[in-house]
Amino acid sequence: MNKIENILKIKEYDKFKCIADKCNFTCCTGWDINVDTKTYNKWRENKDLKYLLDNVRFIKGHGKNKFLIKKETNGVCPFLSNEGLCNIVTDHGDEYLSLTCRSFPRIENDFEDVKELTLSCSCPEVVNIISHMEEKIYIESNNSLSYIEDLGCLKIRESLVNILQKEDIRIENKLILSYDMLFNMLDNDDLTYENLIEFLDNYKSKNYIKEELNKYKDYENKDTIEYLKEVNSLFIDIIENYRNVPSFKEALKDIYKFTEEINIEKFVKNWKEFKDLFKEYDNLIENCIVSKVLSSCVSDDLEEMIISFEMIILEYLLIRHAVFLRYYINIKKEISIQDVKDYIVIFSRIIGNNSEAVIEFLLDIYESEILEFDYICSLILI
Repeated sequence: MNKIENILKIKEYDKFKCIADKCNFTCCTGWDINVDTKTYNKWRENKDLKYLLDNVRFIKGHGKNKFLIKKETNGVCPFLSNEGLCNIVTDHGDEYLSLTCRSFPRIENDFEDVKELTLSCSCPEVVNIISHMEEKIYIESNNSLSYIEDLGCLKIRESLVNILQKEDIRIENKLILSYDMLFNMLDNDDLTYENLIEFLDNYKSKNYIKEELNKYKDYENKDTIEYLKEVNSLFIDIIENYRNVPSFKEALKDIYKFTEEINIEKFVKNWKEFKDLFKEYDNLIENCIVSKVLSSCVSDDLEEMIISFEMIILEYLLIRHAVFLRYYINIKKEISIQDVKDYIVIFSRIIGNNSEAVIEFLLDIYESEILEFDYICSLILI
C-alpha cells in the first residue's frame, strides 16, 4: 500500500506560470544545472545519449555526490541551441531532461509523508509574483501534520523564519540575529532535541532579542569606508566570471566598470542616503529571503544549514551593493523596483544556484566555507 503524501505549497505557488519567450532571463544561462542520478543513469545506459555525459562534471562533497552540466565560458548551457531551444528536447524528447530542467523554478523537499513545494527566486516571474505580495510569505500549514515538530532542522528553519518576519527590527539586524543563532548552536557540541527546543525558545522572547541586538551596536561604529571597500572587492571577485553571461550582461556591464574606477571615500554620504531609500523594498527583500530559507535551509547537518544561510546573506549583500551602484550612477539618484527585482534574480543564480563554485571561492580566499561572524556582521551593518 502506497504511503499517503501530504502536499503543502508556498503562498502563491499556483500563480506561477512560465512566460516563455517574454522572459528576459533564459533558464539556460548563468547557473549550475544539476543532473539528478536517475537522469544521469538514463543517459549513461542509452548508447544514443552517452555523448551527453561529455558535458557533465562530477562534484563530491558533504556526503553526497552531484552531477552538474558544464557551462560554456559565457555561462551558457552547452545544450542550448542558437535558436534558444534545448537540443536534448529537440533530439530526444523532454523525458530525457534532468529533473531540474523539468521542474524549474519549482522546488520540492520531502519530509516523511509530507512534500513541500516552493519556488526559486532565480526566476523573474517568481520574483514578480512576490513583489506584489503585501503580506508575509509562508508555506500553507496543516494542523494535523506534526512533521515540523518531529524534525530538528525544521524547528531551526521555523525559528529563522520567525526572526526574519519580526516587525520593528531592521532587516540587517534580522539577518545577523539569525546567523548568530546558527553559530551559537554550532558551538554547542551536545545539543539534544530537548536542548535545541529550549535554546530556540529564547528567540521568542523580546527581552532576549533586545539583549542580543545590543551586542551588535559596536559593529555599526566600525569604519564604513573599509567595509564598503571590502564589499566592493567581494562584488568584483564574485561577478567576474558571470558579467558576460548574456542575460546578465546589460545589468552588470556599467556597474562592473564603475566598481573598477570607484573612489569609495567620495560616496559614503550617498551610501547613507541610499540605505534610507532602500528600506522601501524591505518587504520584497524579506519575502524573497524567507522564500529561500523555506526551500534551502532544510538540512539536518548544521554546518550545511549555516552554509545555506550564508549563501542567502551573500546574495543580500551583493543585491544591495548592485542596487547602490545603479543608484549612484543614476543622475536622478532614484531606485527602480525593476532594478531590485533584476538583481534578486541575477544573484539568486550567481550565488544560490552556483553554491559549489561559491564555496570553492570562499575556501580559496578565506580558507573556510563558513565565514567568521564578526566579518559578516561588519559587512551587513555598514
